[in-house]
Amino acid sequence: MAIGFELHRVELNRTYRMHVTQQKVGGSAFINSRSVFIRIDLKEGRYVIIPTTFDPGLEGDFLLRTFTDVPSDCRELTLHEPPQTCWSGLCGYPSLVTQVHILQATGIAGQDSDGASDPYVIIRCEGEKVRSPVHKDTRSPDFDTKGLFYRKKSNQPISIEIYNHNVLMDSFLGQVTLPGEQGHFQQTLHLRGKGDRRDNDLPGTLTVAVLSSSVLTNI
Repeated sequence: MAIGFELHRVELNRTYRMHVTQQKVGGSAFINSRSVFIRIDLKEGRYVIIPTTFDPGLEGDFLLRTFTDVPSDCRELTLHEPPQTCWSGLCGYPSLVTQVHILQATGIAGQDSDGASDPYVIIRCEGEKVRSPVHKDTRSPDFDTKGLFYRKKSNQPISIEIYNHNVLMDSFLGQVTLPGEQGHFQQTLHLRGKGDRRDNDLPGTLTVAVLSSSVLTNI
């Protein structure tokens, strides 16, 4: 049996199984052997490893070992969607799943002594947040950060904030607000100050792609 595996970069807060192909960042060739091995350098993030067979639909037992030079917190994703519980009727159950992909920012304010910044981004949705790693010495970071949210209040907007990392206290660089509507779109938005007033523009833009579905296993 020819075996292999694929490695996909997914949302930083994914806890349920992946249902569509995402950003493939590596994988092995199919080998007719008892084992397959690959060494790969990855940037900080969350990844899904998918064991594969050359023949579609062919199933088999496997043993997966990972070796990393930093703590990896590996775990198996067994559930397809948030489980229904006895509290679902009282507290509600998600009616929408939304993936927010922060692509990049350009022209944000420089707040360090060298005229650059050390920015990171925070995505907030219904009390949950996803924070990207810090990008050093740049005013135009390629964030490439994804968050996945199972939403009970589909009309509630999504907030995205950019901060500059400092030793004592991080400083606010701007924010954008996304509508909570269902659909698939990509936008480049101007950063605004607190309150998101239209007359309160700040330096820089943020490019965001959003994918939403009422079928919780569509992402």
